[in-house]
Amino acid sequence: MNESRTPEPDEPHAEASPEPTPEGSEPSASEDESASEDEQPTPQLTQSQVTRLRQPLVGMVVTVVVTFAAVGAFLMMNPEPTPDEHQRDEDVVAEAYFAAGTADFTPIAPEVAEGWTANYARWEGSGEHGVPYWEAGYTTDEVSFFGFTQTDHANPTWLSAEIANASPAGTTEYADVEFDAFEGEDERRYFVLEGDANEVDGTTVVINTDASEEEVASGMEAVVESLGQEVELDGDEDGAADGEDVVESEVPEED
Repeated sequence: MNESRTPEPDEPHAEASPEPTPEGSEPSASEDESASEDEQPTPQLTQSQVTRLRQPLVGMVVTVVVTFAAVGAFLMMNPEPTPDEHQRDEDVVAEAYFAAGTADFTPIAPEVAEGWTANYARWEGSGEHGVPYWEAGYTTDEVSFFGFTQTDHANPTWLSAEIANASPAGTTEYADVEFDAFEGEDERRYFVLEGDANEVDGTTVVINTDASEEEVASGMEAVVESLGQEVELDGDEDGAADGEDVVESEVPEED
């Protein structure tokens, strides 16, 4: 009769340790690859290669230096003008004189404060929205702007464009004449004397300014005083000033 025997659990087998490489033996291929990766030589550039690499950088530096030198020479030959050198002063009286020969009304030529300079003065016979007008603009002593536009053919569309759709700000009076006031952006103000309210010559006058209250008052009074005043020019009928004769403008009479 055979006796049953419970099998004993397998005894753990010790992992075989790697055998040391005998002295003098050749290293394996994997060991050669690891060694070669760790000990890769640093690439060496030849002198000609270094020169070729430097050439684009040197060219860039030379180009920048030449550009700056050219700009500097140009600025030295053309120095930035001072404000006085660029300051314009149109002859508003002369331009108004010539405009009077075309306009159906008497163009105004205000005697503004001394020191004000006219940036422009022109007659627009075919202006926006079919409205012919006369206009001039000034730079004040405080380097602000004061300008006017005058017409006898104003319409609501043209008037709205002239005041840049500014908001109504009541009325104000200068030299006993009442103007409608409007306030726009960037401290811009507009003053409108409509033809129906203009008892002097029936024209519509729009003032556009960002000047101080003192300068506005000065300019507005000059505008009011010039309403209906015929333009006089020192010179002959060709406009060549000689300082002797005074020629009154021939303004067509209104119907």
